[in-house]
Amino acid sequence: MEEKQLELVNEIIQKLQTVIDPELYVDIVNLGLIYGIDLDDDNNCIITMTLTVMGCPLSGVLDDAIQKAVMSVTEVKSCEIKLVWSPAWSVERMSDAAKTQLNVWSKDLSSYDTSKKVINFSTPVKKYVDKYDGFLDLLLSLGFDHFKIPHMVDTVGRVMTLKQASEAMKVNLPEVKSKLEKAGYHVQ
Repeated sequence: MEEKQLELVNEIIQKLQTVIDPELYVDIVNLGLIYGIDLDDDNNCIITMTLTVMGCPLSGVLDDAIQKAVMSVTEVKSCEIKLVWSPAWSVERMSDAAKTQLNVWSKDLSSYDTSKKVINFSTPVKKYVDKYDGFLDLLLSLGFDHFKIPHMVDTVGRVMTLKQASEAMKVNLPEVKSKLEKAGYHVQ
C-alpha cells in the first residue's frame, strides 16, 4: 500500500473511532470489530468487520454510523461494509483501553461468601449467569430482552455489566436492584 493510501486508512481509522457501539459504549475499533480496511486505486473503501453477536439488533444503526464516518473522509469515493463471522469476535480482540473501560480485568467472584447470592452492578453479566442457576431467566423477566438473542450472554455478556445492560436496554436500575433483592440477591 502506498504512503498516501496508508495515510487515508489512518484517517478512516480515526473516523471509525467515533462510531460507538450503542450497547457497550466503546468505539468499534477498540472493541476489535474492525478486521480490515481496504482501498482500491480509486479510493473505494471496503470495511471488513464483525459484530459482537450474530443477529445483533443494532447492526443497521452501526452500518449507518460507519458509512457516515468513512464518507466524511473527503478522498473516499464509496464505502462497502463486509460483515464476516470468522474469526468470531471475543473479548480478546478488544484493546487494553476498551478492557479497562469495560472493567474486563474481571473481578474474581470466588472471594464472595457463597452462602449469599451477591450481585455487583459493575461485574459482567455472564459471571452471574454462570454462577447462579436461573439468573438469566430472572434478567429476562426484568426486561433485559437482548439477552434472548442466541450467544448474546456468551459474547457481549462477558463484558457488559448490569449497569451497562440496564442503560442499553432501557431498564430502570433502581427497580432492578429492588427486584433482585426480593429474589434473594444481595446487591452491592
